[in-house]
Amino acid sequence: MRNSTIIVLAAVLCGACTGAEKACCTKRSPAKETSVSPEDAQKESKAAIEEILSKMNTATKKLSSCRAKLSYLSIQDPELLNSSTLQNGVLFYQKTDSGSKLRIRFDDMKQDDFDPVKQREEYLFDGIWLTRINYKLQQVDIYQQAPEDKPIGVFELISHNFPLIGFSNINDIKNDFDISLAPKTADPNELVCLLLKVKKDSDFIKDYEKISMWLYNNLYLPAKMVAYTRQGDEYRIEFKDMEINKKLENAVFALETPAHFRKNIEPLKKEP
Repeated sequence: MRNSTIIVLAAVLCGACTGAEKACCTKRSPAKETSVSPEDAQKESKAAIEEILSKMNTATKKLSSCRAKLSYLSIQDPELLNSSTLQNGVLFYQKTDSGSKLRIRFDDMKQDDFDPVKQREEYLFDGIWLTRINYKLQQVDIYQQAPEDKPIGVFELISHNFPLIGFSNINDIKNDFDISLAPKTADPNELVCLLLKVKKDSDFIKDYEKISMWLYNNLYLPAKMVAYTRQGDEYRIEFKDMEINKKLENAVFALETPAHFRKNIEPLKKEP
């Protein structure tokens, strides 16, 4: 995926179907015969999807802040190498009249079957500059992503490198993906699952092939996502204990780094 220094920001057991994910991969019993025609069934499904997207659109427009525990599992070539990296941390997001900010803090890392180790990493994006702090390497990388006078939405940037789809620009989802609903099970508490297949003319065509997205039933914000890349890799993200629209102190987005850390600063490349 492009720009490997940007985090290709969900933790479920590698190769297993657990929790809400069963809504998309559990074997179903054959459906009972009904008198609903295929055309009517298609219309009902389309109407249900439109209603879900409308509720998601309302939720994201009202979203001024978010704090959630974050688990991120990346699996390289599951069919062959099946090499996995699991990281756990916290996500902070805030939107104000002056712009938006996103911070992701990872506290530990687990490689394949090895025991997890404490390993702190920080990522901060303010709409213009993306900062990555690697405490193990004692290095700070700062990349300019937009002109100083033209900041961009934090999810607009990060979604191409980390599958954070569904937190903004909901109407654009219909332009980038063919959307379907996963079949429902008998579980009344199961999460809504949207299946997103990337369109050929989508901005995400080089990033992903498809994404499964589970939504919190009460928030209509993503609870979990599994993204499949065209290179055969998988990225799984899960959010827990999500709190929205609560005040976050400015200090949350003010990162200080030790003076002896190496710094690498890359300004925005000018158009030729």
